[in-house]
Amino acid sequence: MYEIIKAVIGSGRYELSDMLRKIDTIWLQGDITDSQKTELVELSRQKALPENSYASLRKQVSTLFANMGEMAAAIRANTDAIAILQGSAVTPPVQEEYPEYVQPTGAHDAYNTGDKVTWDGRHYICLMDNCVWDPDTYPQAWEETEEETEPAE
Repeated sequence: MYEIIKAVIGSGRYELSDMLRKIDTIWLQGDITDSQKTELVELSRQKALPENSYASLRKQVSTLFANMGEMAAAIRANTDAIAILQGSAVTPPVQEEYPEYVQPTGAHDAYNTGDKVTWDGRHYICLMDNCVWDPDTYPQAWEETEEETEPAE
């Protein structure tokens, strides 16, 4: 089993999070040793291609999230326009320094070096360009910061 998985990883034709789950499964079944598991996980992270890591469900969720963001922006713009027409002042929105991580759907919205995100309640800075993986799936691409997150209300 080890050789088969290693050959698939060598081909680069896999989705990273799916491959990591498969490695865990064959390890739990006792088909590979601890050291083989460690080697396969590291190798799969090194050989992963971003274009193979756009899971369809994540893509759908990200698309919905982006659409909701666009709708929210349109609502804010309309609200601001109404406020201006009524003679009220408009307060500019506050930009989050560490916005929630959103699964990229392609190269156009992949994370790049220096991008900041919040993942699982912790803050991270991206260490590579064209990163499509979250901090748990590909930890080498992210550096956790020491800044505290705000408590949820």
